Amino acid sequence: MRKYLKGWPLFAFILFFVLMIQGVRAEESSPLAQIAEGLKNQQIQVDGWTLHAKTNADISSEQFSKKVKRLKDELRQYEWTEKKEKHVSKVTGIYKDEKNDTVSKILLVKTDTKSNQKSYLLYEQKGARSLNTWEHTYDQFVRHAKSILQEKFVIFTCLDGHVNGMMDVVLQKKAEMLANEFQAKPVEYLVESNFVSLSAYTDKWEQFIMTSNDKMNVQIAIRSSEMNENHTITVGTPIVTTEY
Repeated sequence: MRKYLKGWPLFAFILFFVLMIQGVRAEESSPLAQIAEGLKNQQIQVDGWTLHAKTNADISSEQFSKKVKRLKDELRQYEWTEKKEKHVSKVTGIYKDEKNDTVSKILLVKTDTKSNQKSYLLYEQKGARSLNTWEHTYDQFVRHAKSILQEKFVIFTCLDGHVNGMMDVVLQKKAEMLANEFQAKPVEYLVESNFVSLSAYTDKWEQFIMTSNDKMNVQIAIRSSEMNENHTITVGTPIVTTEY
């Protein structure tokens, strides 16, 4: 009996260590995995997802050409097109992975005028179905983004889903329930008869943008059909839009 009792402190320590590691992993899970889990908890079927990384760069025309050459040489599986309109040069690469049902896009844009000289590089991946490996997908995207962009970048995440049939709560309440999945506090609302948009802030994610008065890093939109038989839901981190 004493031998079993002597083993208890070691067993308790191992159990505590395992639980602690699991807790750290849960805290460190990506926004993609957290949003997918939140949708699942609210009985929302995932229809698609998008990961989007972008970096701005102040480069010359020569440097722009070198970047284009590097990308084409390293990523031969992409189909590349080039387009130039007045003072704007755009190079686009598209790769369709039929096995994993994803589409990857690389976009390099340079604007060159006397008053506006800037460029940016964008890497985006879209999937058309739910995944069992959200964390792996996010980690893989980060690795590819580092290789492609080669500079500091910000990642934006978005998932689309739907609910069929009547919901047991009004749209605004459903949006608030989704925000609660991420411990997010609402900061802005837009409410219409068949549409609601909610902006919120959570401490769980480091990235944020400023609204007129508050921090914001979660956006939720729900739209109902005219007969309230179908509801489309979009949840994501805020994205700074760019014309391209």
